[in-house]
Amino acid sequence: LTPAFTTGKIKRMIDIIKECGQTATENFRTAAKRGKPLQAKSIYGAFAMDVIPVLLSVKLIHNDTKKINLLNSQRSIFNGFLDQLIIFLLFPKLAKFFKVPILSPKPLEFFRNVILQIMEERKNTGQTRNDFLQLLMATLKQNAEELKVDSGNEEKDVLSDYGHDESTDPIAKFVSNKNLTLNAAVAQSISFFTAGFDTIASTLSFATYLLAVHPEIQDRMYEEVRQVLQKTEGELTYEAIQEMKYLDNVLSETLRLYPVIPRLERMTEADCKLGDTGIVVPKGMVIVIPTYALHQDPKLFPDPEKFDPDRFLPEERAKRDSYAYLPFGDGPRHCIGMRFALIEVKTCLAYVIANFKMHRCPETKVPLEFCLGPGLLIPKDIALRFEERTDKIPLK
Repeated sequence: LTPAFTTGKIKRMIDIIKECGQTATENFRTAAKRGKPLQAKSIYGAFAMDVIPVLLSVKLIHNDTKKINLLNSQRSIFNGFLDQLIIFLLFPKLAKFFKVPILSPKPLEFFRNVILQIMEERKNTGQTRNDFLQLLMATLKQNAEELKVDSGNEEKDVLSDYGHDESTDPIAKFVSNKNLTLNAAVAQSISFFTAGFDTIASTLSFATYLLAVHPEIQDRMYEEVRQVLQKTEGELTYEAIQEMKYLDNVLSETLRLYPVIPRLERMTEADCKLGDTGIVVPKGMVIVIPTYALHQDPKLFPDPEKFDPDRFLPEERAKRDSYAYLPFGDGPRHCIGMRFALIEVKTCLAYVIANFKMHRCPETKVPLEFCLGPGLLIPKDIALRFEERTDKIPLK
């Protein structure tokens, strides 16, 4: 699915992100006018909720009922996750025998129906969109063409033009042609939805909190955004975002301090000898990488608790092993949506910093408090005071 996130395809979707960024700006403006500390996390959650469905062509920005249904389904997917995971770890055979689901079936079925409805509509009308779902369908079709698939099956489902020939796939003996094709597309869409909500909202919340408690860094970031947008006459283009190097450093340092995915897991594909230690990691063993602890190692990041975006200047990056910093993983199984997620977060932050000054207030909790959840680093509510800039930058 990597072709779904090429630079050209991300560029085609940036207007969607900008529209949602403008909505988030208005939400902050409305909340700030009340003169009370506001909860940045809830507004960023609404932003993330707006971006993802729009990328699936489910327009929710002005439809509260649909938004609430999707939000509730997204949250309830992980209901009972920890309990069910413990059952799988302690009693795997019993869990398999009783078909214990790790994720809640009802919200998954809700998402499945929504996505299949969109696909069916596109098949019937022949319409195409510049969104993730269209890119996914096109990618599946491209894969099928590369494999020169021709199943010869006259009974085609809604994704028959985007699948592959399961007759040559070892997994095919377990599932039918239709189910595998549907499940592959639907699962990726659901994964995109669930993975792009808490991760985006939390990262934006962390960044805003850090900027609020470090006003000198906030001022420096604002100045960069102002200078870049002066060149483009206020047009926030993909190229303009790429030119904002300090914004990138701020975001990188935010993800170092608060990696939303605090640990990674990989399985060895072959026996692996660890240098001259004499230790051999056997094939099939799960390796846990403690990302959060790695990012806090003073040998890799001196004074690790300090918020210092200059750690990510080119000359500073060159001093570290490339595997010292892993907010998105690395290697062939790194997060395929990384580039899209970074553009999404940077776009929203550019809108916010261009319009507001963020301030720490008595209600701001320092240090932050975190939620207990399904393996993600998620902050509890972050109370901040937003002040509309008198020198705000008009964005297009």
